[in-house]
Amino acid sequence: MLILTDEELGIERKKLLISKVSELIDYYGINIEKKSLFKIDYYLIRNYLGWGRINALMIDPLIEDISCDGNNVPIFLFHRKEQNIRTNISFDSNSLISLAITLAQRSGKHISSANPIVDATMPDGSRLQLMFGTEVTSRGTSFTIRKFRETPFTPVDLMELHTFNADMLAYFWLSIENNKSLVFIGGTASGKTTSLNAVSLFIPPLAKVISIEDTREVTLFHDNWIASVTREIVAEGGGTQVDMFMLLKAAMRQRPEYILVGEVRGHEAQTLFQAMNTGHTTFSTMHAGSVDAAIHRLENEPLNVPRNMLQALNIMSIQKQIQIGPDRVRRCDEIVEIAGIDPATGNIMVNTVFEYNPVTDEFSYTGRSQVLSEIAAFHGWGPDKLLDEMERRKRVLSSVREQNIRDYVSFTKIIQAYYIDKNNVIENLDDLSVIVA
Repeated sequence: MLILTDEELGIERKKLLISKVSELIDYYGINIEKKSLFKIDYYLIRNYLGWGRINALMIDPLIEDISCDGNNVPIFLFHRKEQNIRTNISFDSNSLISLAITLAQRSGKHISSANPIVDATMPDGSRLQLMFGTEVTSRGTSFTIRKFRETPFTPVDLMELHTFNADMLAYFWLSIENNKSLVFIGGTASGKTTSLNAVSLFIPPLAKVISIEDTREVTLFHDNWIASVTREIVAEGGGTQVDMFMLLKAAMRQRPEYILVGEVRGHEAQTLFQAMNTGHTTFSTMHAGSVDAAIHRLENEPLNVPRNMLQALNIMSIQKQIQIGPDRVRRCDEIVEIAGIDPATGNIMVNTVFEYNPVTDEFSYTGRSQVLSEIAAFHGWGPDKLLDEMERRKRVLSSVREQNIRDYVSFTKIIQAYYIDKNNVIENLDDLSVIVA
């Protein structure tokens, strides 16, 4: 039995656990060789501070998904390099129920036969979807853990992975600075939220930002940021449910300049587009395969956004997960601008700005952008001045990439320094560590 005194409460849990083991071994006068002592320490830390038998999977940074399908069924993984993997780890019914309860409780949720389905965010930021016992799944308890990096991808990481190129990121940077709203659309695991988080690092330093999510995924290095999360009803009489619609309504009263919505899937879409129409800059993600499919989804049940309100959305970025050789990679298929409504037909007019060529695995600029034209007109820039500004931002992004500055905090500091004094950043392009320090 582990009894904690008041003095021990502040000690790191790992050190405390190992010291208690040593005390017990000394107390009983047991002589244990070093190898056996290491095993005892390993299993105690793994089972009580870690995640039991799935701990090795949880700490592997290359694993994206951990999937358990039921009792005595091997756990399956999705690995960044090796793709789908079948493991030799499986659980019997009781062990799996015990693990499920541990996963839920450590994520701050309750799971039971009465409440058999849980969506939660784990302490490390991973997303947990859990189904308990045989209440809703015939093969027994199942869970899926979508793992996220502790530090989010920056735009430069996405450039390195070839999801976007420097032109596209400079386009996003200029658009975000000038309060253009954008939505990332695509299928499951196409990198929508990753891209949303990455381009959100371009938000000006003092702007007020509110993020609204079901489970916390967005991570910003931004002081003036409210990160709000929905809440389910915990128990009967345990307070009201707080959904995305309520959070979005509350956000509108907080005078935000930028609103980030994790995913649009219900009647909160109308409020989101009302926010766009009243001058708030909004970023969001949405499940759809193409621009036409996204517009069709927005206009019909359950989203029901009126067509004339869709004009407030400026940019749509279509994300796809594709196969190149043995690898599955994420690419931006196209970036499209909403150009208004055709007065003759009443249809939404769109303008493609960037396109992806799967043959060459390259992106091309179509040569026309309504958003960039509007920005240039607003600032009184001619075509040359606009081109110079785009080139300057591309040089900053290329320098960050060449100097391998991958940390999102350092990246944000460079972007914020550019907003404050762009000439200082340009002068120090050869050594950006001066800016970060």
